[in-house]
Amino acid sequence: MKINNRPIPLAQIAVIGVPVLLFLLLWAVDGFAPLRSKEPPIQVRSDMYYQSKSMAQESSTFFADRKAMRDHVPGTVPRNGTMYPYTSPEEAEAELRNPLAVSSAVLARGKNRYHNFCAPCHSVSGQDTTEIVRRGLQKPPNLAADNAKGYSDARIFHVISAGQNIMPGYADKLKEKDRWAIVHYVRELQKAPLKYPAIPSASSDTTDGASGQRGRASTAGTVQSAGAPTPTENAEQVP
Repeated sequence: MKINNRPIPLAQIAVIGVPVLLFLLLWAVDGFAPLRSKEPPIQVRSDMYYQSKSMAQESSTFFADRKAMRDHVPGTVPRNGTMYPYTSPEEAEAELRNPLAVSSAVLARGKNRYHNFCAPCHSVSGQDTTEIVRRGLQKPPNLAADNAKGYSDARIFHVISAGQNIMPGYADKLKEKDRWAIVHYVRELQKAPLKYPAIPSASSDTTDGASGQRGRASTAGTVQSAGAPTPTENAEQVP
């Protein structure tokens, strides 16, 4: 084969080109790993990488309260934001009704928001003990318990929005329609059987005679088993 009357050394090209092509193909299969160093990069200007700023949950000596994360200014709302107006569940129940009809799309949205914002404490099922609780957080109520089932949609919406006990409010973190979607999804969770029945309060009836003996025996049995592990760590205590 000739170009401009000059012969093309095909044999030499094949001898050199085929190994080079094979090498590149094998390197590509490996993802060009040798080009990705595991060592820290050389930084000419490190100010963008190591910034003088406070991260979430860190302390700060700049503010008097030593908190880097700042609280909302009282009486203000974010731009295009709203203020949750109800201070008690009774007020919410008197005025609110769930505006969303149950549908697959609403339940899917409620499940997504529940898993992101609620499941870390309440668990995916709404009944189990999560790792956060095992590490010391107070266990939240069982969402499938009878008292939770007795809550109206407006009351559940109020708890999500304003918070309850150590649970913070999520009115500033979740859109209103997302909170109502979570209410519908909680109703779906409540259709599951109760995994951990409530523990009844101990009887204090220890009268004289035979009944007194039974009362003392019951108390002794309680004391004897106090140090033993219980299989109902997820059970709800009934006051």
